[in-house]
Amino acid sequence: MVPMPLDEVVAVIGGRGVGAASHEMVRGVSTDSRTCRAGDVFFAIRGARFDGSLYVEDALGAGAVAAVVDRRRESGGGPVVLVRDVVAALGRLASHHRAGRAARVIAVTGSNGKTTTKCMVDHVLQGKLQGRAAPKSFNNAIGVPLTLLSMQTGDDYLVVEIGSNAPGEVAALAKMAAPDIGVVTSIGEAHLAGLNDRSGVAMEKLSLFDHIGAGGMGVVNIDDADQAGVAKSVVARSCRNIVGFGVGASADVRVSEIESDVDRTAFTINGRYRVSLPVPGRHNALNAAAAFAVCRRMKLEPEEIVECLSTFQPPEMRLNVTRVGNLTLIDDSYNANPSSVRAAVDVLRSAVGRRRVFVGGEMLELGGQSKTLHEQVGRAIAEAGVGLLVAIGDHGPDVISGAHSVTHHLPTVYYADTDTACADLPNWLREMDTVLIKGSRGSQLDRVAHSVRAAFA
Repeated sequence: MVPMPLDEVVAVIGGRGVGAASHEMVRGVSTDSRTCRAGDVFFAIRGARFDGSLYVEDALGAGAVAAVVDRRRESGGGPVVLVRDVVAALGRLASHHRAGRAARVIAVTGSNGKTTTKCMVDHVLQGKLQGRAAPKSFNNAIGVPLTLLSMQTGDDYLVVEIGSNAPGEVAALAKMAAPDIGVVTSIGEAHLAGLNDRSGVAMEKLSLFDHIGAGGMGVVNIDDADQAGVAKSVVARSCRNIVGFGVGASADVRVSEIESDVDRTAFTINGRYRVSLPVPGRHNALNAAAAFAVCRRMKLEPEEIVECLSTFQPPEMRLNVTRVGNLTLIDDSYNANPSSVRAAVDVLRSAVGRRRVFVGGEMLELGGQSKTLHEQVGRAIAEAGVGLLVAIGDHGPDVISGAHSVTHHLPTVYYADTDTACADLPNWLREMDTVLIKGSRGSQLDRVAHSVRAAFA
């Protein structure tokens, strides 16, 4: 954060200072008293599982200039700033901070691939420009403001990740970020409990383009009819430039000659630039194409981009491939929806000469379509020719039912919960297996991956 006086912060967030030294300089923000530093303002956010106002004294004791709270409470005489809504106040400060910075903001959203694409863009730009990207998956009403407030004087760029599970969230966060470049990686069946159907997902994700600044650029998968259609409407009502990526002939950044196995993906961009990406998955060729479009807009040469992509490593728990003894483990346990599960199945299909094991947790937030969509991914897993299907959680029987509608010869194992899977799954695995683990974050399948590593190390 670029330092500013506390009285400016109070004015921006619409707060009322109580016992605060108005000319004290604010050098950062914190929402966690455990990591609060001297010079920070502590935003005491109350959530479903925590109440930040209980830790005001801890934050002030760590050197916080003041604490932003939504109700008056005793704070040992320390300085507090009263606001109606702490999260909204954080957003207002972030919007103010972003407006005063010269860095170009790149916002990435989509049903799948947004974190990987964000990391690809940052990885390529890091070696050439000064800037930063959202840490981990800071993509909500708290994470996006914190990312915007991380900008420093002299930064050339900032990559923001924007997520959503309800209508209007992308628009609100995009308005705050005011991006110069917006990327929609994909439209898929995700967060249907809040967004209803694929059309609702498309409308939500593509609302990002309404908030790109004049003269900015939108990047979309031109192969996707939902994205392409809305992109055309954006062009019709604004002067924004839309760049399409994909495998189709109409793509501005066209991907062809894709070759992929469990270790890497090779492909050609625009018939000229051969990319060797040390990450599995044909879908990652499209994520890289989106990153290529962004980095070209940032004035990097194609050869520079291709060279940087050759050293990219994926974020944690996203198709991380490790050899544990003679077993190959592919940890894709961060999250899951039908589209990303199918992409993971394609990665597993590319493993040849070994028994292929798919370990699947639940896909959450799918609403009334959950049973049907779990059955569908079960069929896709069976059609990929895996040697063993392991299903975990309440919808595990639906996945197995879908698989058995294709073939009854596929061996299956069902665990009602993650704890049982952690204890028993290693007994079903063999030294030469290739094992892919995939599930929504709430399923905690990273614990299953850890149990397999421990058993075969």
